[in-house]
Amino acid sequence: MKLVFGLACDGESYPDFPGRSEGVFGAAAVGPLGLLSAVELQLGLTGPQVSQAARVACYASKLRTALEHNSELFFAQSAALDSWATATTLLQWRDELVVGGWTMAPTGSERPDALAAIECSGTELPPGVADRLQSVRRALETGPSLSIEFLQLVENLETFPPHLQSLIQQLASCGVAVREPQLEVEAAPGDLGLIQRFMGGGAGGHLKGDGSFVHVQSDTALSGAEAVAEWLARGSEEELQGTVVISEDGDTALLDLALEARGLPALGQSNASPWRGALQVLPLSFAAAWAPFNAKALLDLLMLPRPPIPRKEARKLAYALSREPGTGGTRWANAWAEIEADLDARVVGGELTRSKADKLLASWREWTTAGSYTRTEGMPASSARAIAARVGQWALQSDAGNEDPLLLTVAGAARALAEAIDFLDLDTLPALVLERMLEQVLADGAKNPAHIARAGGLRCVVSPAAIWKKAPRIIWWNLKGPGEKAPLSPWTKAEAGVLAAAGCTLEAPATFARRTALAHANAVRRAGERLLLVTPALCGGEQTTSHPLAHQLESMVAPVRDRVTWRAERLFEASGEFLAGRELRRERLSVDTPPQVRAVWSLPEGARAKLAGRVESATSFERLADCQMRWMLLEVIRVSRSRVADVPGPDQLLGNLAHEIANRVLRPGVPDDPTAILAEAQHEFERALEAIATPLQQPEYAGELAAARSRVPQALAQLAGMLREMGVEIVGTELERSRDFGQDLSVSGRLDLVVRHPVHGLGVIDLKWSRSVNRRRTEIAEGRAVQLATYGAVADDVGSERAQGAYYLLNQRRLLGLPGSFLADEAIETERSLEGTWTAMVTTWRSWRNLALKGALVATGAETAEDHIPADLPLMPGTEPCQYCELTGLCRVAAETI
Repeated sequence: MKLVFGLACDGESYPDFPGRSEGVFGAAAVGPLGLLSAVELQLGLTGPQVSQAARVACYASKLRTALEHNSELFFAQSAALDSWATATTLLQWRDELVVGGWTMAPTGSERPDALAAIECSGTELPPGVADRLQSVRRALETGPSLSIEFLQLVENLETFPPHLQSLIQQLASCGVAVREPQLEVEAAPGDLGLIQRFMGGGAGGHLKGDGSFVHVQSDTALSGAEAVAEWLARGSEEELQGTVVISEDGDTALLDLALEARGLPALGQSNASPWRGALQVLPLSFAAAWAPFNAKALLDLLMLPRPPIPRKEARKLAYALSREPGTGGTRWANAWAEIEADLDARVVGGELTRSKADKLLASWREWTTAGSYTRTEGMPASSARAIAARVGQWALQSDAGNEDPLLLTVAGAARALAEAIDFLDLDTLPALVLERMLEQVLADGAKNPAHIARAGGLRCVVSPAAIWKKAPRIIWWNLKGPGEKAPLSPWTKAEAGVLAAAGCTLEAPATFARRTALAHANAVRRAGERLLLVTPALCGGEQTTSHPLAHQLESMVAPVRDRVTWRAERLFEASGEFLAGRELRRERLSVDTPPQVRAVWSLPEGARAKLAGRVESATSFERLADCQMRWMLLEVIRVSRSRVADVPGPDQLLGNLAHEIANRVLRPGVPDDPTAILAEAQHEFERALEAIATPLQQPEYAGELAAARSRVPQALAQLAGMLREMGVEIVGTELERSRDFGQDLSVSGRLDLVVRHPVHGLGVIDLKWSRSVNRRRTEIAEGRAVQLATYGAVADDVGSERAQGAYYLLNQRRLLGLPGSFLADEAIETERSLEGTWTAMVTTWRSWRNLALKGALVATGAETAEDHIPADLPLMPGTEPCQYCELTGLCRVAAETI
């Protein structure tokens, strides 16, 4: 076996393996983990490995045992506050000492001896990389024969961490030929050669700007990507073969877009992230299990790109949850009824057996059974294992042998979590510990499975030290600071001295910093013909800082900066530019003027046809009164805003809650006594809260919920008292009403509260939960109370009686109506009656509808819209029709000017 060993060669490296003639058999480029695995295999030391989460869990258990014997250990208080985080930190310290040669024997120093006490407590800790390394080193002490012909080093041995120096020296003593680095001594010609001599410790020289070394600077990473891709596109296919891209942050998504746009192969590097869609199934499953029920967590689970139940069923439940955030409301029950009906139809059609359908339904319900455990009491370990097992089983079944990276990562994380729960050995898991465990098993995340490398000559490495042979062309992509920093040692100088005396050697930060600097120099000195450094001023919306390599080169670059730097934005300013020996020729494209804001838009025939047979509502009338275009797009054509389902905000939740309670306590007939209404409303408040408004139970809404617990029942009790004083009877709540007025006008609506007075007839009360009374007062005063007018027109389901109307503001407990109305506890002077408002609305509707039938659509927010509004319009658009409109980008009223 022939091995090339580099500190950064465990991942992507260049070249892939030693010697093209030898292929991949018997030769490999390896890093520390690769070398350790190769030696383990030859020594017969391989064995099953456990996850890091399981090791932390075991160490947390050992901490508990150690503290039972000695409660004065230095970490006692930290462990009491956050046992998992404490175990994670101490395990990291412990592994660092083991790597350095710690024998776990007491040294006379408090903190190392505390770790020694932990080591002797509880069950044996599963081995990690540090333990594996020590096992290999002990086995090598016997001088075994190894089938490793030679070990070619990429870096000098003295730059390695102490434990790797010791390992390689042991391999040499076992007959492995250890070869020193073979860095080609000849420097490249021109500026690049001067830079290389400078990085090698020489004097450097005066740069001439010959293009062999160029620092590409860009305002944004996007401009830099365009420049690099254009430069590569101007080279030949053969020149791609010897081009290596360094991407220290491990993400080439932006650069790949520019490469693929020019027909070049994508590099396919992406950062591992714990936030990718399928990975969220595990934490969201646990988040939804806590009480109070977190509707947002369950909604997010159902709206994932790959939800744990079929997408069709998941969307039905998500829609119900977004309208009534709870699992006890009518919408939630109706959604499950639809799902069951669909399964029954599949059984009848022979697609499923009854037993299979029942199993599917039970498994789907299991995913949506939420709010079972309180955070103060924790979750039983058996329940946590069951959730982890369910997620793991779903991932494997969904993968179905296709080896999907995300799904396999989910399955591995679920398995690691179950393993960690077993090692932790607790009957009940505190909420904080469980969340820490979830963070641990998902810490490594997963790369974007859709972002893959394409076949081609371009190569990409993450570390500059991973280039171990000459590469004709090197591009250092996204060269920005702060760069790799030396880890801070937790040990004091005195503790380090005690440990060193006991045979535990720790690496000094200065050695790490020197090794990092040599890695930067390595990449520069490996370039054979050209070196391009690409530095954006902005990346990811944030301002970048200077990279350590840029600091190193500053003394050479500063005197001739204009010769060796190239601004990427020049690519967009001229048809021909030279960059690093290549001409970048570009043609200016003509820019078409995008659609501009205009007052009148033409309406196609297909849209006009949708006006036939329409049924209007109070909401559609309100939109029409403000803007014909908004009414047409949202109500008639029904343009979707494509919003992801989300739970409502606190104001809407409180409004929904108040409406539901009113529906339950304001029963038909003479209103009950206010005292009885108050008691019943207080009781129904908690029931309705659990059923349709569970987000209000979250800590961030504690203030709103506390206030609502008092205000909503009191508001309904006061309303009942007002109704009794008026001498009215309740006809009903949440009543569906519709009416055909002829001449193509049909209206329907859901009326919050309908009452009847023995003398004055019908009345409609619209319940509102709002922070201010101003909007409703203004509506009535200006004669634009369209909702009240519409509900009054359709309230009578048996005749044509017109009902009076009023707004009841629950939050302020005020009943606003018109002068002379039997419903008006507080009368607002107005320009027109509700009957007049209804007549005006009908006339307005007819004018706008006729204009739409002629093919004209007016955006009333445009500056010149008043020239196109029908002159006889009774209800003119509001002064700010675009204030609450979501379509201002579509009609271009709020479009960005170019």
